[in-house]
Amino acid sequence: MIALRPLRPDDIPIIRSWPPYPPEFSMLDYALRDGGWLDEYRGKEATEILVAEHNDDMLGFSILTKKTGTSAEFRIALHPHRLGQGLGRTLTRLTLARGFSGTAYEKIVLIVRKNNPRAQRLYESIGFRPCGECTELVNGEQVPFLQMEMDKMSFEGVKTMSEALLVIDVQNEYFTGKLPVTFPHGSIVTILQAMDAAHAARIPVIVIQHANRAAGAAAFVPGTPGFELHPEVEKRPHDVLIEKTLPGSFTGTNLEAWLKERKIDTVTIAGYMTQMCCDTTARQAFHRGYVVKFLSDATGTLAITNSAGAVSAEELHRAILVTQQMRFSQVMTTQEWISSLAISYQ
Repeated sequence: MIALRPLRPDDIPIIRSWPPYPPEFSMLDYALRDGGWLDEYRGKEATEILVAEHNDDMLGFSILTKKTGTSAEFRIALHPHRLGQGLGRTLTRLTLARGFSGTAYEKIVLIVRKNNPRAQRLYESIGFRPCGECTELVNGEQVPFLQMEMDKMSFEGVKTMSEALLVIDVQNEYFTGKLPVTFPHGSIVTILQAMDAAHAARIPVIVIQHANRAAGAAAFVPGTPGFELHPEVEKRPHDVLIEKTLPGSFTGTNLEAWLKERKIDTVTIAGYMTQMCCDTTARQAFHRGYVVKFLSDATGTLAITNSAGAVSAEELHRAILVTQQMRFSQVMTTQEWISSLAISYQ
């Protein structure tokens, strides 16, 4: 379980020794270093710097500093090795709960870089709303920011994060049929591990099944063995089975209505094929405002050759993962995702 505690003097050299953020987050690295947030806020009146720990492991820190009246400003920094594990959401909620407890604050505000849409979506899913724009001097450069805010009443009305696992097209066609998946090796094992972990964490499991009813269709034809779910998937608990006819799981199905009815804001992608139905569904979810996680070893594909050229299964899979991580999803291994469940769903 994550616990918040006040920053101690011996925490400071540890935080400053953390490794750099990866390139896509390098603009945030200054917050950890000399002259960064610890120097800016430490000792400032009416300010709390809170360290987040899990089993004595320092995950990150957050800051609450009084602005005017009953409002406070919020900031957060995660350990660079803890990015993409759902911890930012958890640490944000824990800090907000502390700030809004009792009669401490009635409103909490933050700023987020305008070129960081992933963070904007995260804060919006928690309950923050845009309230303006500003520029701040960062490392000698004027940087544009979006201002966001949340009031106490809105926070108290926000439910615990709701997530669903989408198990896409894990059908016999990809094992004993015309399209045997070859990479990554053992992806069916990790898909089943993800299903078991989701069920144990009481996360809805949505099984998607592709159907091709076109005249003369060669694969995924209802009534044929290739259409049937993999037997290990079929026998595992799931909350709903949704049939689709196109690569996108949202197109022509009741998936979005099912998610909205249950106030689900996060979807995790597993299944086949990486570049086709998994990639398309992840992009559709992103465009609809969902937080998306993409399991790198619980998705898979095969080598492709057509009139445009040829690509190996490994190259194709890797290219999609890199593209997803650029904008659409948090790409993570199944074990990383399972570990994050133990932290995020307390």
